[in-house]
Amino acid sequence: MFDLRLPLMMLVLLPVACDDAATPPPPPGASTPSHTTVGDTRRRGLAGVDATTSGKDEAFTPEGLPPDPRSAVFVSLRAPTDPTWRWEPPRNDMRKINWVIPAAEGGEPAELVVTHFPEASGNTKQNNIERWASQFHGDDLPPQPEVTTMVVSGMPVTLVELRGQYRGMGGGWHKDDYTMLVAMIESQHGSVFIKLLGPTDTVSITRGAFMDMINGLEPTG
Repeated sequence: MFDLRLPLMMLVLLPVACDDAATPPPPPGASTPSHTTVGDTRRRGLAGVDATTSGKDEAFTPEGLPPDPRSAVFVSLRAPTDPTWRWEPPRNDMRKINWVIPAAEGGEPAELVVTHFPEASGNTKQNNIERWASQFHGDDLPPQPEVTTMVVSGMPVTLVELRGQYRGMGGGWHKDDYTMLVAMIESQHGSVFIKLLGPTDTVSITRGAFMDMINGLEPTG
């Protein structure tokens, strides 16, 4: 005799499997509307902040809204910030602080994120650069990262820039003409990453403020 319980059990289990296989949320601007609000960005977020380790960072919890929009403190560092950047609550304990960057006219916003990871094997500068490069696709050849080094307040800083079609970690969506700027800071508390990611037009108009932030970094004491 046919057992009716089996099809019912399959229907109960099916939504769980679909949830496990769900694709990550798209970056700002990946939806159909031509504009993106801060609320939209909060709901969707960027899937571009990629952890190099699964260990939880207990040393520094996510920061709250900076009292002065012209300055921020994170991971025992202080840096100047642009008052036009719109702070939003960090969504996990690896994001110490993040902002939505207002869009260029007729464009879409970007996101600026500060992350801090516990030191671990595999969390090297070269591995990070290779992973970020793998998230971009060029017309013919894979985009080559532009890498420069500098010293700020006695701390070694490595700057990485990538541009092309951004596919994120899972490759579930494609965003043409995206730019990523990342500063890897070797601080006394380990590696700190400051990443600006978004449409090239939007990144271009905030590049100067981003570099002011990096050049103005200093330990808090």
